[in-house]
Amino acid sequence: MEQLQIHYVDLGVSRVADLKSDMAVGRTEGNDLVLNHPSVSRKHARFELRNDNWWIIDLKSTNGVKVNGNLVTEAQVNAGDKILVGSVQVDLKLLPSVDFSGESMFDNPSGTVIRRISDFNSEFGLDMAEVPRPSLEPGKAEPAVTREKIFQVLVQVAKALLQTEDLNSMLSTVMEMIFKYLPVERGIIILFDEEGNPIPKLTKFADGADAQDIPISRTILKMVAEQQIALMTSNALEDARLLGGKSIAMHGIRSAMCVPLWNKQHVIGAVQVDSPIHIGRFEEEDLDLLTALANFAAVAIERAQLGEKIEQERKIRSKMERYHSPAVIDEIVRGAASADEAEIRSSEISILFADISGFTTVSETKNPEEVAEFLSHFFSCAVESIFAYGGTLDKFIGDAVMAFFGAPIPQEDHADRAILAGLMLQRLVNDWNDERVASGATSVKIRVGINSGLAVVGNVGTEKRVDYTAIGSSVNIASRLESGVAKPGQVVISQNTLDRTVGSFNIEPLGEFALKGLQQKMPAFAVTGGTVPRSTTDALHATTTQ
Repeated sequence: MEQLQIHYVDLGVSRVADLKSDMAVGRTEGNDLVLNHPSVSRKHARFELRNDNWWIIDLKSTNGVKVNGNLVTEAQVNAGDKILVGSVQVDLKLLPSVDFSGESMFDNPSGTVIRRISDFNSEFGLDMAEVPRPSLEPGKAEPAVTREKIFQVLVQVAKALLQTEDLNSMLSTVMEMIFKYLPVERGIIILFDEEGNPIPKLTKFADGADAQDIPISRTILKMVAEQQIALMTSNALEDARLLGGKSIAMHGIRSAMCVPLWNKQHVIGAVQVDSPIHIGRFEEEDLDLLTALANFAAVAIERAQLGEKIEQERKIRSKMERYHSPAVIDEIVRGAASADEAEIRSSEISILFADISGFTTVSETKNPEEVAEFLSHFFSCAVESIFAYGGTLDKFIGDAVMAFFGAPIPQEDHADRAILAGLMLQRLVNDWNDERVASGATSVKIRVGINSGLAVVGNVGTEKRVDYTAIGSSVNIASRLESGVAKPGQVVISQNTLDRTVGSFNIEPLGEFALKGLQQKMPAFAVTGGTVPRSTTDALHATTTQ
């Protein structure tokens, strides 16, 4: 799969965004890629990843989508393609590649300047602590002019960064500032992932410069991050010839600087800039300026990353609210449970079905609005009961509801949770009946059936529509228990569920029943009450108080 970037202009500003699957494109907030132009529909298009190939799909927009001049409803796209979204052109480009190597372009002690971040903090007052200023060397001038210039530049940098929130836009702004205030010809921004691996995020070349790969030394990146130092070399090419650095010589690098993206004691990446042409292109003042700019950039980048994380959590929560309780969603957001839509797996779960007895007769005497209100109240009781015990709402089927326990978060006491949810649902409906009888309405009776066992759980469906659901014979048995065995007002469970309980329940054997699809009869039991097992109580308390 090619890693692609989207290059576009929005409100007169050049922007870059990483291409992601299910990336929504449109004019309004809420889209992953917002294009502020009247020719762009509110929900215009979507990028998808199919079998390691990128596709764009027109979402019935007003002005359509064109790929390389051809109007399409959907089309496979590749690096180099020019796409018109309405009248806005977006270009797809390969994510800039970097030639990582173990060699360094800063290996010549006589031609390399090393600046510790702690020294820079002290001299330019960026340390929060009171750090005494180092004494000046004899004959060295007071760096007041340098500091004044740096502070003037940083004021402009701060203004620009405060106006940018999106991470990719932030990186582009940082690089634009570097090229504006420093005599660089090409540069790269690298961010470290959670494992500390360097990930190239953005490269930029001066107008007319050869857009070839940039060599980066893993050794230097590690040194910059761990020792928190900034480096500058005056003639890397000469160093490479002396020390056998083939990659440096091949790319013809002369002057170069590499500084950490740092905030306090935390390093999130690095910035490297160089000049393939000029010897002695950079001075120590340039290294100081790049170091200070990197500090401001790191703060802004971390803010943008936090914003992205919050937005990602919001999307996960919004998508999962339909299925899961708030406690389960918290687990998914924290990563304790998988939110991978592509993951379908067999899980040991307990499945609950519940429906309203005699609903057809009841609905015949009501108008549509009354039926909707009636069902809404029942479904509210069902969802409250399911979510109270960490269950997953699967679907509403007419007047019935299906839920399961034990996925996406494994729950050893999933059988107990399902039974307790069924008992709670009966109690809530009984409370509802007290209100109905008091107002002259008839009482409502519901049936609940529960079975436990292996089922296939995950997002099942087509490319256009998927549902997070459970399928398998265990699901069918739960449905048969509810529709064919349970009487109005009963919670009926299978032997499979009873064998998996860890708590104490009041059980009434109902005998054996021939269920559709099964060759042998199956014993069933009615649950009339029970004691919540301590493990379930503790788990529920832990997830609802975080």
